[in-house]
Amino acid sequence: MDPIINYPSGYTLDDTGNLKKWRTPKEKLKQRLINRLFMRRGIASIPGYEDVGSKLYTLGRVKRSEKADAAKQFAEEALQPEVELGEITRVATVLLTENEQGKYSLAVAVELPGGEMLDLEVSGEYGN
Repeated sequence: MDPIINYPSGYTLDDTGNLKKWRTPKEKLKQRLINRLFMRRGIASIPGYEDVGSKLYTLGRVKRSEKADAAKQFAEEALQPEVELGEITRVATVLLTENEQGKYSLAVAVELPGGEMLDLEVSGEYGN
């Protein structure tokens, strides 16, 4: 089983910074999708799951003019296992916002099987 499915153990932070138990399947799915985007690809040391996660952290190596396309590609690659599981239909949109200090924000909209859209947001810094 994909290690992202059960990581972390069912809690997230609420608006005040306190732990909040996931209540609905949609909350669990949203956190799992964010985990897939945030986790660095290749960091999982579980044999057979070396490709779990995303390559978003490598955006610092990509030319500025190509970053938006690369971010979309990396997000689609990271979320592809959820498409294969039937949890989402597709990655609909990816919007990259960045600043000069190497920090980025990524807004991703995914389509659920019923046609509903689910919005995700991930922030980070470019690494190597």
